[in-house]
Amino acid sequence: MKNTKSFAESSKEFMDELLQDPVRLKAFMRKVTGPPHKTLEGKEKEQTLLLLALIEPFSTTNNQRSWTDYYMIGETEYHVTTFVDSIELIVDMMLPEDD
Repeated sequence: MKNTKSFAESSKEFMDELLQDPVRLKAFMRKVTGPPHKTLEGKEKEQTLLLLALIEPFSTTNNQRSWTDYYMIGETEYHVTTFVDSIELIVDMMLPEDD
């Protein structure tokens, strides 16, 4: 027999299942939103960029439209992203995972 559920029905069923299982819901949200982070702005961003200028990134990625450098200061990880059409740097401070 052919499956006659619509996309909306399947989506609702999936969401209902997730809402009943907090562990699966958290894993799904983590997968969709990425790791918890705070985007730095203003003075905090300027001061962090000064610190990061003193060290080398431990990794760099490039997807042809943006570049991201990855840094560690102590136990805190920072991601600095530059886009092709912008001189503005995006500085994200990675936050600890909630368990």
